[in-house]
Amino acid sequence: MKTQYAVILVAGEGKRLKPFTDSAPKCMVEVHGISILENALSLFAQNGVTTSRIVVGHLSSVIRQYFGLSFKNMNIEYIENNIYESTNSMYSLYLGLQGIHEPTWVLEGDVFFEYAVLTNPVREDIAWFVDAKRKDLDGAYIMFDDQNRALSLEIIRDLKNLPNQCGKSIGLLHLNPKGLDYFRKWLQQGVNVHQEKLYYDLVVGPHFCEAKIEIVDVGGQKWFEIDTYADMENAQKLFSQE
Repeated sequence: MKTQYAVILVAGEGKRLKPFTDSAPKCMVEVHGISILENALSLFAQNGVTTSRIVVGHLSSVIRQYFGLSFKNMNIEYIENNIYESTNSMYSLYLGLQGIHEPTWVLEGDVFFEYAVLTNPVREDIAWFVDAKRKDLDGAYIMFDDQNRALSLEIIRDLKNLPNQCGKSIGLLHLNPKGLDYFRKWLQQGVNVHQEKLYYDLVVGPHFCEAKIEIVDVGGQKWFEIDTYADMENAQKLFSQE
């Protein structure tokens, strides 16, 4: 089944990248002259996505004016998270998934990656992309079994505590229609109990036992999450390698 949609989450303020983010959203940071968002849109278009839905918030007008309503023959939709200052990625994703019933990519809007990442095969209704080789980045790690099924998720800051069989989430998921239904249900339950300030990872993690979540390991392929100026430098180095 062809993946027609992509939902890209770019509403956050990106405070660790001030002063850049005083005048532009974090997704407009450039790696070798290409912004994070332009790179994502280009790769999704190359992969056959027909509509990218961008969940905007902080300085949304910058994104709207730059990309407009189409990009490389791909439709662009905008969903405004009007309360982005008091919510987190779970609420942006909750807004972004409304009304979609076709296979969909979900991407955190601070991830710069190469096209090969999108070519990994997915078999289940929910596929979560991780890098099991990277053990040097803090953040969301997913523990999985020998059948590449997700078991649990944890935000890990002290990397000495990493379990053996885990992978760093790269901020990319693939959802088939049934997977979309699961995510909408889980996020709605989170909204019902006022979890809007959480990362979506923490909201859906406790529900792993309710569905088969496939782990797709991209280890060896290029990607980088950019939150700080140091991350920007590391991404420049990574994507300058031949």
